[in-house]
Amino acid sequence: MLTRRSLLISLLIMSTSPSFSASPPPVDLHGWKLLAPLPDPVGYGGMAAGVIAGRLIAAGGSHFPEKPFWLKGEKAFNDRIYSLASPTSAWEVLDLRLPEKAGAFACAAHADTIYLAGGIGAKGPLATVYALSAAGKGLSLRKLPDLPVAVGYAVAAVAGHHLIVAGGQTVLTEPAAEASAYALDLSQVDRGWRRLPDLPGPGLFVSAASSDGSGFLLFGGMAFNAERKHAPSNRVYRFDPAKDGWERLGDLPVARVAAVSPCPVLPDGRILLVGGYSEVFPGAPREHPGFATESLIFDPVKRTWAPGPIMPRAPAGDRDQTTDAGPGPVVAAPGVVWKGLAVIISGEIRPATRTPAVLAWPIP
Repeated sequence: MLTRRSLLISLLIMSTSPSFSASPPPVDLHGWKLLAPLPDPVGYGGMAAGVIAGRLIAAGGSHFPEKPFWLKGEKAFNDRIYSLASPTSAWEVLDLRLPEKAGAFACAAHADTIYLAGGIGAKGPLATVYALSAAGKGLSLRKLPDLPVAVGYAVAAVAGHHLIVAGGQTVLTEPAAEASAYALDLSQVDRGWRRLPDLPGPGLFVSAASSDGSGFLLFGGMAFNAERKHAPSNRVYRFDPAKDGWERLGDLPVARVAAVSPCPVLPDGRILLVGGYSEVFPGAPREHPGFATESLIFDPVKRTWAPGPIMPRAPAGDRDQTTDAGPGPVVAAPGVVWKGLAVIISGEIRPATRTPAVLAWPIP
């Protein structure tokens, strides 16, 4: 039984102890800003995104809605499309939906159109290709010719008037990645896809991609070595549609896997490579420390690399939850330049854990 004196002491401790009243220390955003989070309690990895009629658009993706896979949780896919009118507004959930629930698309955004090629749905890799664009005050989806193969974890960009898709996996359960690449002439889509020369090195998946205007750029990704084990890549390739060939550019300063893609292209033409990781974590997925805070900026004219902005990292929350408020470095997220900001939308903050956070870096 508590005496009157001990009760007073207990109350005094409770009223003065920081364990009862202190808030967590603020996260150093390193110059980044937080926009409104996605209107989903978990967030998504592998979304597609771009700008259409001045609005930021994000669609699709996957997450674990209830439990992580180490607690036998099952992955679910999304068909919703989200729209953000301004950096100070909240996201709107549109009535229009994707034709099927899917994520991990080869995504490219160009000229007020977002292209979604391949991807992964509940039954595995997809071959379908869609163009999402403006229609009056809303959006419309137009089906384009299917890819020659069903592929997930590939990357895409528009170079000139060609939509190019490269790498990926056609069988998700095998230690194999694709070196194949395909091009669709957007001025003659009825002619379908054309097989391009293969990547000059090993097959790659979860790379990052962008365009310098006339050429397609592919950064890093994951390969498999002779022992069929994961091998992070530091390679950089450029495909020139006019020459119908690949060129290997100077390597990344460090390997980078699953960085934000499409890569944000800054107004001066430089390309931001952000998120992802360089080494395979050897421990249990539940204990994963998170992804790279360092980013890189590529100058496609000088073909040089420079340090980019540091990403913020909040302390990890409950590791058995499938969502984390963040912010933090992510993989499997799309990047968009919009209204003077380089925007990173949602993504995977640790294995099986998504974040609804939307990060924006004010471009100097």
